[in-house]
Amino acid sequence: MSTTLKPEPAAQSETIEEALVALQGGDNCELPVLPEVAAQLLKLTGDVDCNIGDVVLLIKRDQSMTGHLLRIANSLRYNTGVTVSSVQQAAARLGLLTIREIVILISCKCRIFDVPGFESHVRRSFRHSLTTAAFAQEVARARRTNVEEAFLTGLLHDVGRPILFQALADRRRTHGLEATETEMLHAAGEARISFAAKLIDQWELSERVSEAVLYQLSPLDAPACSTQAASLNLAMDLADGLLNPKNAPRSVDEPHPMLEALSLYPEQFSTIQKNSNQILEWVDSSI
Repeated sequence: MSTTLKPEPAAQSETIEEALVALQGGDNCELPVLPEVAAQLLKLTGDVDCNIGDVVLLIKRDQSMTGHLLRIANSLRYNTGVTVSSVQQAAARLGLLTIREIVILISCKCRIFDVPGFESHVRRSFRHSLTTAAFAQEVARARRTNVEEAFLTGLLHDVGRPILFQALADRRRTHGLEATETEMLHAAGEARISFAAKLIDQWELSERVSEAVLYQLSPLDAPACSTQAASLNLAMDLADGLLNPKNAPRSVDEPHPMLEALSLYPEQFSTIQKNSNQILEWVDSSI
């Protein structure tokens, strides 16, 4: 008696285009969540009457967060000339807005810029994001606008890239995604902006940050925050020029197109550029 074997069902598979459509529709694309302490800290410091003692107690509950915060607080960019040895000291010397800034930086590094299999690409993205954040702050200082908001805009402008690295890697296992690494890198680069904005909205950060990130490549089209988007665009280009020396910096005869939109004079732009070495040293010490 012969036994008829039933053929196994064909393995499920999808193309990179199908995967992107599914992810953009929310299918199995879980955005990274803020660590509990970071989420509570954002809510706490959102109150103008926030008590600094409550912030210190909250951070001290997370030993890993505390260690990261003290290391960054003593880095070149934040160092006040005196070594900070406690969260209380860090909060007193740097202020709550800077503590918020550092906590979000730590959360991004631990929760987003950590994708097995894409380490070198993620490191490159994180390095560019930190550099962009630092330059965005310098632009904000020159224009006397919100420095913390500028930092967050720069830091988060490319978070969609590692989010998509992880999501596409997951779909290789769960949906039979058939795509080369090159195709995945290209897809993440193409779709990164909308996913960055989704994360910013999920983390309940400023709507201005979200809009600036969405319009980072066409800042003058931003409905309400064109100057913030223009600042980000300028900071991105400054970061790219610093991290990729082959990209020749613009000459005086070829000013950056965002300078006019931001009402920045050439001497202000030169002052921002003069901080390049200090920014690079800080970025490399923070990765």
